[in-house]
Amino acid sequence: MKGFFTKNVPLKLISIFLAIILWYFVISEKSGETAISIPLDFRNIPTSLIIIKNPEKSINIRINGPVTLLRALSPREVRAVIDLEDARPGLAEFAIQPEDITLPRGLRVTMISPASIRLRFERLAKRSVPVEVLLVGKPFEDFKLTMVSVDPPVVEIVGAQTELTRLKNIPTQAIDITGLKGDSVRKAPLNLGGLHIKSITREEVNVSIKCAKVSGE
Repeated sequence: MKGFFTKNVPLKLISIFLAIILWYFVISEKSGETAISIPLDFRNIPTSLIIIKNPEKSINIRINGPVTLLRALSPREVRAVIDLEDARPGLAEFAIQPEDITLPRGLRVTMISPASIRLRFERLAKRSVPVEVLLVGKPFEDFKLTMVSVDPPVVEIVGAQTELTRLKNIPTQAIDITGLKGDSVRKAPLNLGGLHIKSITREEVNVSIKCAKVSGE
């Protein structure tokens, strides 16, 4: 034990001196505050539900801490994690607490706005829906459409129950056939606007268009 205090004394003194300097630097460093906007990250959403209304895509927070840490902070390091394990169908309000926000050590949240969010949940349903091809424009003069087919003709959608109940078909994005002079195969994305969908078998379909010249009399 005595040897511990008598061996390498200069090295031990230097170590103690550096530790004191570091400690002094930490406690004397200036603190500051900054405001940032961060995204909402939802976790543990029940598998039978889907969010159909979320007015808040992000929230604003103020962060306090040492100036050096604030300067090095990247907004990508910070997010609000909201646990939705207890969610039920309908409208629900969730308070956002400082402990829900991921932050590097040494920083703390001093303000959250809004302090709570309202989400509307709906039950999920599965349905097979016919695809409707939407064409705009006209073929070239003296040509006419003879056949339009789509592959696949039906897609299976998992989404909000009430929306799928009302859905008679799912249209493609508009396909312009202006000036068409012959057969054509087009890739067409489906128009999913306004729908809350968890999964779909295809988001793009193949549309075969046959166009023939009209015989003159």
